[in-house]
Amino acid sequence: MHRPWFPVLGILSLVALALSACGPRVAARVGEARAALEAARAAGAPMRAAEGFQAAERALKESETLLAAGDSSSLLEADYRAAVAAATAHSATTTAKLSTDLEKAVASAQAAKQEAERTRAEVDRLQVQLRTVEETARAAQARGERVENQVSEIRKQVAAASAPILPTYLRYVVKRGDNLQRIAARPEIYRDANQWPRLYEANRDMIGRDRTLKVGQVLLVPK
Repeated sequence: MHRPWFPVLGILSLVALALSACGPRVAARVGEARAALEAARAAGAPMRAAEGFQAAERALKESETLLAAGDSSSLLEADYRAAVAAATAHSATTTAKLSTDLEKAVASAQAAKQEAERTRAEVDRLQVQLRTVEETARAAQARGERVENQVSEIRKQVAAASAPILPTYLRYVVKRGDNLQRIAARPEIYRDANQWPRLYEANRDMIGRDRTLKVGQVLLVPK
């Protein structure tokens, strides 16, 4: 006896509707990642943060390829890769800007040191104005030390920001009776219902302002 094929058509229709709703959101996420990469390029990341910029480029290309595939698993992976690309591009932008600030600070430090040297030469040449010139030299030296301290601090910031930041996500399939608070309280998620805003921010495009969940939805869980 043949089984009715109408339920199969219904399931296929539901899958098609889910994909049609998910596709534009993922495409928008890919567009945001592309914009973040362009901002990193404009900030000089290809030269000053090459590793992070190249990682962001790879993640963006992967997300674009997966988006073009169009199936549900590819769309979910494309969304994740786009998020990775955007975060890595932002990190590369920060690194590039800090590197630029470092170069300026180094140049300023060198200028301050040269000024101190000229001042000391003036002390040797103008003994009559020794006291005044010595005070100027001390002031210039103090400026040089402040700049050197700034250079040291910026170097620390550059070192801390040089590694690409790759967000980690888990996936959770919504079950009957679930809401954001219950999901956040689950042992494998956060063990804390008050952490539900993290789930909302990561999935706000999918679940909307009313925070209504649908059975079968796949949520991204930032760790």
